[in-house]
Amino acid sequence: MAKDKQGNDLANVGVPITGAICIVPYSEDNVITRTMISKKNATPKLPEVYARSTAALGLIANDGAPQDSTETGDPIEFWQGGYTLNGDTTIYTAFTTAEDNDLTRELCFGEKPDADGVIAVDTFTPDKKWMAYEEITYKNGNVDRRAGVIQVTANEPGQAERGSVLGRAVTVKWVRDDLYEGKAYIEAHCTPADVTATAAAAAAGKNS
Repeated sequence: MAKDKQGNDLANVGVPITGAICIVPYSEDNVITRTMISKKNATPKLPEVYARSTAALGLIANDGAPQDSTETGDPIEFWQGGYTLNGDTTIYTAFTTAEDNDLTRELCFGEKPDADGVIAVDTFTPDKKWMAYEEITYKNGNVDRRAGVIQVTANEPGQAERGSVLGRAVTVKWVRDDLYEGKAYIEAHCTPADVTATAAAAAAGKNS
């Protein structure tokens, strides 16, 4: 659809239908670049370590879908009126893991279960950093792709209610890192039109 006379376009309304959160060890080899998540790619070209079968945290509770929030430091005001520097902003994402697997346990407690399936729990907010990739797919075919470094800042176990999903409400901070240009993360907003245009341009180049 194109914009109507009021300048509105229903095709651009974001209605999430699915998504995924993948985490891998913090390493320069696991960095995701701008080109890898480019809107020109029908699917992201990620390092093999990000395979969904091994890197995805699995199912996320419907009532605990990913939600961003921010925390901003105090602004700096100057003697001359009208001049202000905004405080540093920290970006967080909260979500509730529904699956209880080795990867979610390592994220939440900082230790991978041993051969006997045992971990020694000392904290719910381990200092360990992870490389992360988050993806959200919308009803209109648009996809948001995000990559950066995360660290758990909150980890609240759910209540063991009979017949209900016992998830863990996790909050992660997007850590500013030189491997990601010193920023909190990189993100691409991709639409079917972007991919179509890229394919058409590539075909035209081959036929010229």
